[in-house]
Amino acid sequence: MKHYFIVNPAAGKGKALPAMLSSITYACEELGAEYQIYHTVTVGDGTRFVRETCLQYPDMPKRFYAVGGDGTLFEVLNGAVGHPNAEITVVPLGTGNDFTKAFTNREYFKDIRRQILGTAQTIDLMKYNDRYSLNVINLGFDCDVVQKVAQIKRSALVPSKMAYAMAIADVFTKPFGKNFKVVIDDREMVENEFMLCAIANSNFYGDGYRVAPNAYLNDGVLDLCLVDRVSRSEFVKIIPKYKAGQHVDAEDHSRYPFLRYQKCRKVVIESKEPIGICADGEVSPVTTVEITCVPNALAFSVPKGCVCTALKKQDEPVETEAETVTLF
Repeated sequence: MKHYFIVNPAAGKGKALPAMLSSITYACEELGAEYQIYHTVTVGDGTRFVRETCLQYPDMPKRFYAVGGDGTLFEVLNGAVGHPNAEITVVPLGTGNDFTKAFTNREYFKDIRRQILGTAQTIDLMKYNDRYSLNVINLGFDCDVVQKVAQIKRSALVPSKMAYAMAIADVFTKPFGKNFKVVIDDREMVENEFMLCAIANSNFYGDGYRVAPNAYLNDGVLDLCLVDRVSRSEFVKIIPKYKAGQHVDAEDHSRYPFLRYQKCRKVVIESKEPIGICADGEVSPVTTVEITCVPNALAFSVPKGCVCTALKKQDEPVETEAETVTLF
């Protein structure tokens, strides 16, 4: 197997990159692993490099390491999907890295030796229009926050860890709610002014918010969370439980009828005006987007010593019918 390290030089403002490059070289040479380090030069370059490599060497087993943040992982994923003999994983250097929060010993993702000795597990993906996402797709308040984070992080004076908190505070002062229509599994339609909408394949997003505590990476379904437009005071009350993933099993659901959580296979979102959609941290404008679950679509390599907590066990039943539940 050949190991390709796709490096985003700008991830984490480049501070941790020199040490990581040294770790990559040392571990690969120590283990006798064939490897190549590629530095991306522009947006989309990671996807291009991975796709061209897969086409050039279709029969060679290969693993692509996204050395960067959520955006780098997104690019590597979209280059590798659909190509046999290709695995992907992530070496987190960005500020969010929410996908790795679904694993034990997540610090091992920065241990290159454990990464090379890791093994791949087959997971589902979400397809939206002509692209793919492996973690969470969201619209509304959260998407606005992501866009604001990107603006704040451009300032060298702002520590990366503070960017998300500052973005929430800024967006919180702006008008709430976006109007759009949500069609679920071609049989149910909800149209409203929503605070946020999240479609999840895994559990965490937004720097540690456990939006989909019941999501599994191999169950063949999506987890949909819809929150109607609410007042600021109501929004403040829900945030702690939402971050902890307790919005799904709250005791008194009738107190909060504005939140809906359910499993489904397909979600179509339609808006009269362009709205931002954020897929694994990458934002793009849409008026219509179709999101479907693609089962067993990708081989994701897990470092030696890590366990994914978002995998359904083989003896657990896989849900075949979407179940609608209005919660919290």
